[in-house]
Amino acid sequence: MKKNHLINLFLTGLITSQMVAIPHLVNTSPANATEDKEVLMAQNSTGLTQEKMTEILSSIEKAEKEENLAEIVNFFSPYILSTVTMDSDNTTVITSLQGKKEHEFYLKNSFDRVKDREVINSYTTTKITEDGQMAVVTRIRGTNLTTEEGQKYLSVSTDKIRFALIDNEPKIINLEIKGWLEQLP
Repeated sequence: MKKNHLINLFLTGLITSQMVAIPHLVNTSPANATEDKEVLMAQNSTGLTQEKMTEILSSIEKAEKEENLAEIVNFFSPYILSTVTMDSDNTTVITSLQGKKEHEFYLKNSFDRVKDREVINSYTTTKITEDGQMAVVTRIRGTNLTTEEGQKYLSVSTDKIRFALIDNEPKIINLEIKGWLEQLP
């Protein structure tokens, strides 16, 4: 059975979810200032919460299902960095992506190669920093995939999606995806 490793590479893009960033507004004054001022003050108008992260993940998963590339890319920070590691047929393919454009190209190619996808199981945990500035979402997911050529695959992945507030907007700053892909009969 001949395997097409490019298909494996592009299918890993479907496993993706989204990321993190850190904004702080800081007011400072010189150390020898005689006025009674605070030296350092961080401001956070709306931090990340469990409810907000659940809403974001629902939006991302809906966009993935609808193959709405613009909606997914909207959650990426401009400087997003990602690593996608995919094991298939005793071969490991590692792909590094930098910036929105590379991520958009990768996802578009993945969507173009997959005819049908069905999530068979998904489990998500979310950890948020005390100040609400960052969050890490870990998603474990099993998916049945059918390519445009009619080949069927089982994909299982663990996605770590790092979010941060950038200009008070939650953005994905990093994705770390580790997956396994097996062709089905």
